[in-house]
Amino acid sequence: MNTLESSGISKTKIGAVWQISAQEALVNAVELEVPVAIQGSFKAKSITAEAWKIRLDEGASVNIFIHWQASDSSRLIVDLLEGSEWKELQSVSTQNDSLKFEAEKTGNYLLRIQPELMGEGNFQVRVNGTATYAIFPVQGKTSRAIQSFWGDPRDGGRRSHEGVDVFAARGTPVLSPVEGVVTSVRDRGLGGKQVWVRDSKRNWNLYFAHLDSQLVNNLQRVQAGDTLGLVGNTGNARTTAPHLHFGIYSGGAINPLPVLRDHFELAPVLEQKELPELMKVSSSQANLRSQPSTKSLVIARLQSSTPVFVKAATADWYQVRTVEGTVGFLYQNLVAPVDSTAIGENLTYAITATSPPADSVLVNLQEFRQIGITAEGYGVIVDKDGNIYFNAD
Repeated sequence: MNTLESSGISKTKIGAVWQISAQEALVNAVELEVPVAIQGSFKAKSITAEAWKIRLDEGASVNIFIHWQASDSSRLIVDLLEGSEWKELQSVSTQNDSLKFEAEKTGNYLLRIQPELMGEGNFQVRVNGTATYAIFPVQGKTSRAIQSFWGDPRDGGRRSHEGVDVFAARGTPVLSPVEGVVTSVRDRGLGGKQVWVRDSKRNWNLYFAHLDSQLVNNLQRVQAGDTLGLVGNTGNARTTAPHLHFGIYSGGAINPLPVLRDHFELAPVLEQKELPELMKVSSSQANLRSQPSTKSLVIARLQSSTPVFVKAATADWYQVRTVEGTVGFLYQNLVAPVDSTAIGENLTYAITATSPPADSVLVNLQEFRQIGITAEGYGVIVDKDGNIYFNAD
């Protein structure tokens, strides 16, 4: 955006279209769940952008891998935004890069990609979960050792568990997962022998409870991996097996699992392929879904031969847009290449969209083939360059 403004292009018609397409992508963004891999292409003849919503819990981290195979010298602009007003968090211009992002709060985040003005090429985006803390707080264990989770009932349901429990042999070292300062070393209450550490980066208070012994002092600075104490079952854990109760507090308790999770299913690297611009529903009916999953919401039911524009693809699903403008996902086995038929030789007016704003243009039907009919009865016509119009005749 800054390049457009400094060059003066932002004040031109084509620069304005580029900026409008970036904003439209935010409005039309669909939801994806981590992990995910999705690919597609941008054509120089059509100025567009793509965007996807990803919901993350506070403290969760993701790695975003970007691959842009340009047919020119263009780069891909990648933006990460948050909140209802889509505040920009990160922005990079790249061809091949990876970003690590940690969610500061629970909510929807938006990933938008757009080539530089008139750029053309194929893209692939992969989003994988990754560990927020490089060190797990119990030596020799991983998040698979967590056996009691956030929100589990306690005291017959009178309270809920404000942390996670990691079971391990008595005397197993309890480690600081991050650099910080010891703010309290005490032996009292439900937690028994406890150590509190202030996460200097995030301003979180980390709570390590039920220790057999404490090996640090108040106000001591610690590094990631330093031993704070040993696993035990003091406090109200006297009747249970030795374990570490780990909690995070920041103006109240927050779920530590997104922070501690260190094993993830990874999105596949997709085989790069050229996607068709147009497909049609090949089954008697196809469910257009909100996400690339049969468990997601059905947002429309498309009838046989309904044409759709292909915007992107995961391993098994196409992200499509209907001629009416609805964006969603169709399972790839439910669509097929479009059939086309010659129309005629007369001149006629066609429109660029079936809903406002739409331009009317004079076309020679000899240069077009019809590929389908919309629900409103408009003929969908396409020329040899892939330009698509709608014909009422």
